[in-house]
Amino acid sequence: MKEIAPTDANARLGEFLTVDVRGPQEFDGPLGRVRGATLIPLPELETRARELPRDRALLLICRSGARSAKACQQLEALGYGPATNLTGGMMAWNRAGLAVERTGFADAAALVDNALAWLAQVSAQTPAAVRAKLDAAVGMAAEVPKTSDAARVLDWIEEEARAAGPPPDTDLSLAAFRSALATL
Repeated sequence: MKEIAPTDANARLGEFLTVDVRGPQEFDGPLGRVRGATLIPLPELETRARELPRDRALLLICRSGARSAKACQQLEALGYGPATNLTGGMMAWNRAGLAVERTGFADAAALVDNALAWLAQVSAQTPAAVRAKLDAAVGMAAEVPKTSDAARVLDWIEEEARAAGPPPDTDLSLAAFRSALATL
C-alpha cells in the first residue's frame, strides 16, 4: 500500500479519484472534506466498490489514516487501484492548512447534532448516551437550541472531550464548530 503526505496529495489531486471512507456525519463534519471527494463509508466499501473505476489511481481518506489504510488493502485485494492512503487523514490535511469543503449548517440545531455525533464517535459512546449526559449537565437535550445555547453546548462538549482524554482532533474540530456557529 502506498501512502502520501497531505501537501503532496494536494499537489497531485488531479491524478486521483478521491474516496472518503468516513461516515456521513464526519464527511459533513468539522474537519470538512477534500474538494471533489466521493463518500463511500468503509462498512459499505466492498458492496459499493463497483462504483469505482478499476484503472484509476485512488486516494483514500478518513479522519486519521487508519480506516483509509484498511480501505486501500480491501480495494487492492478486489483489483482496484493503485490505492494510496492519505497519511494522517483529514486531521493532517487540516493541520497542513490545506483547503477543505465544508457543509454549512442550516441552523444551531444542525450544528449541535453534528457536534454531539462527533463527541459520540470520538468518545466511543452512543449518541443517546451523549444526549443524556448533555441533558443532565445543561438541560437541553430535547430542545432545539438557539444560537446562544449552541455556544454553551460546545463548551460542554469541549469539557467532555478533554475529561475523557481528548482525541487528537479536539482543537481542530471545536474551532471549526465555533467558526460555523459564528456564521449562523
